[in-house]
Amino acid sequence: MPNKTPTTGTRPPIVAVVGHIDHGKSTLLDYIRKTNVVEGEAGGITQHLSAYQAVHENATGAHTITFLDTPGHAAFVGMRSRGLEVADVAILVVSSEEGIKPQTVEALDLIKSAEIPYVIAFTKIDKPGANIERAKLSMLEHQVFIEGMGGDIPWVGVSGKSGEGIPELLDLILLAAELEEIVADASLPGRGLVIEAHTESKRGNTATLVVLDGTVASGKYVVAGECVAPVRIMENFLGKPIKEAGPSAPIRIVGFTPLPPVGTSWEVVANKKEAEAKAAENRVAPRKGPAFVVDTKAGP
Repeated sequence: MPNKTPTTGTRPPIVAVVGHIDHGKSTLLDYIRKTNVVEGEAGGITQHLSAYQAVHENATGAHTITFLDTPGHAAFVGMRSRGLEVADVAILVVSSEEGIKPQTVEALDLIKSAEIPYVIAFTKIDKPGANIERAKLSMLEHQVFIEGMGGDIPWVGVSGKSGEGIPELLDLILLAAELEEIVADASLPGRGLVIEAHTESKRGNTATLVVLDGTVASGKYVVAGECVAPVRIMENFLGKPIKEAGPSAPIRIVGFTPLPPVGTSWEVVANKKEAEAKAAENRVAPRKGPAFVVDTKAGP
């Protein structure tokens, strides 16, 4: 699914979806993916951060959106925080049956800490116990002032089963992103963040990266802290081999030495010599913060 991002200009928004466990987040994202597969571990708890892209068509054309699915369980605060670190916009899912819950409050605090705009999706509106007005009141009780109730936070009722409200939700995401004036320069060497890393028995050290700026191309090298990988085996979010990836793309790269820590900033360099030099530099003087700052705002 190509990004079709101009050399310099706006880039597809990266969206983190957060909220309380069992509030319909995975079902919502499953509908958006247009697949019947809901990724999860035993017990139905999503225990990893997954990233993928979808295309939303509206009156202004076809728009690519990158989604980060972050776990809702209390044990996975770090994963949610990591997702929000790279996100431009957040979706806060709130069950229209139950209203705001402890992990909802925690997710809201993380959104505020990340200082990114967010949209509230009241899920499960097709359920017999749905009461969206009661759910909206529960937001007010926690000082969350939504549109129509004394505030300006956009919201929409959605069903992950029928798809009701989901086009409107995607429109709200695109509007929020447009107001943020997110930009990237695809002519630059790629830079971004490691969001997943693991060792596969057959392929070795593998990491999932999100491209925040620039382009990753075959034949180059990726340096993530002290870790290096040739851009030889690169896949898109569907697991298909690709030769190039632009801004906002989630990609998987195989062949890191050693395995990069999740949350590490990465950058693309031209060749192995440069990669080894950069890794050695990082090893001697490890960075305490992000390896770069991405200017996501247009203008001064």
